[in-house]
Amino acid sequence: MPLLSMTGYGSAAFEAGGARYACSARSVNRKGLDLTIRLPPELADCDPAIRTLLAELLVRGEVVVAVDREKGTAPVRVDVDEGAAVALWDAYRRIAVAVGATAEVPLSAVLSSPDVLRVVREDAVAGPERAQAALAGVRAAAADLLAMREREGAELTRDVVGRLDAIRAAVDRIRVEAPAANRALLDRAAQRARQVAAAASVEADPAALANAIAGLAEKADIAEELSRLDAHLGQAASVIDSPAPHGRRLDFLCQEMMREIGTLGAKAQSTAVSHLVVDVKADIDRIREQAANAL
Repeated sequence: MPLLSMTGYGSAAFEAGGARYACSARSVNRKGLDLTIRLPPELADCDPAIRTLLAELLVRGEVVVAVDREKGTAPVRVDVDEGAAVALWDAYRRIAVAVGATAEVPLSAVLSSPDVLRVVREDAVAGPERAQAALAGVRAAAADLLAMREREGAELTRDVVGRLDAIRAAVDRIRVEAPAANRALLDRAAQRARQVAAAASVEADPAALANAIAGLAEKADIAEELSRLDAHLGQAASVIDSPAPHGRRLDFLCQEMMREIGTLGAKAQSTAVSHLVVDVKADIDRIREQAANAL
């Protein structure tokens, strides 16, 4: 099945008794699950349940979830302290008389006092109902995020599969190029040994020459590296076809492939093979970058 990206964004809106809330969820890659949750005060008691829900749904990534109450949507009430209002009014009038003011005391002077009017924002939903509404909203935002993870993951999958195919094609070309390059190397080595022997006016020992050539051929042999690369490529394809998670397994296989292609490159005896090795290393590096962003 396709890879799942750890990068995503989702949003949702929900209502809790007359108050409207907007929920956003965003994630980027991380080795484990790192949750940051921001809630308004009246939803603070929902934090543990939200963390449990997100851990089940998102598994890995650095995730930030924010729930904000839309302004003006929460139920409010206005408390009026009538006694304080009357006392203030009388006090203002007494002051006016004392100073000889003739103007009437404005009502705004009383209403502007925080002791007279107090706006109280109410929690209109009982605890369990409020928690259910918040969890449903967060779940919807997480589902939206997961949908984006799937879309991003499909792009990752296409890129990784394409690069695995390119690596496989390069390995096949190396398998064709290497034997001819090795034969040329051995022929040059045998010819050079004969030239040195002739210059020294000695006869080359056929047995010693054969042993030296055999040792050189063994050092240049890349059959084992090619075989292991084939096996790793097959395993990588199997990982992609299996259920998530994929990222860490792909990263491990990339390390193993890089080790094999590095050894093969050190044995390379032709410019063509060396160029193919460079191309394979570049593709492995790119796959590893993509695996770091895969679940």
